[in-house]
Amino acid sequence: MYVLDSNVIVAGLYSRRGASFWLLERAISGQLAFGISVALALEYEDVLFRQKSLVTSWASVAEIDAVLNALLAAAKLVQPIRFRQRPALPDPGDDMGLECALQAQAKAIVTTNVRDFAMAEASYRLRVIKPGELVAQLRSEGS
Repeated sequence: MYVLDSNVIVAGLYSRRGASFWLLERAISGQLAFGISVALALEYEDVLFRQKSLVTSWASVAEIDAVLNALLAAAKLVQPIRFRQRPALPDPGDDMGLECALQAQAKAIVTTNVRDFAMAEASYRLRVIKPGELVAQLRSEGS
């Protein structure tokens, strides 16, 4: 199981050509196991609607809402978060992804911003990878 950072969701909605979109498709279809906590789901919603202008290349508010609902329906709910790790990372929004990944014992956090998760990798021995790395790994495994 993986945890997808909100920037992967934004990138997947911005362009249908990249690794983030490929992962988003597989997550929604159930081909990519990923976990989400209530806090991380709220972070997704906040980021998607706050950055709506970034995804207007093809998605309306209704389409973003539909994608978010499909994504949440396909996710494995990770609850409860037993140990809060906040503040642990430079961006407070990233702490929610970190907590979710730790609670879920995720294989990795997938993010386009690995630099902000460097402390998670060092302190918690949690793998942090970019979307393209995960796509390459899954393709090599035949997924």
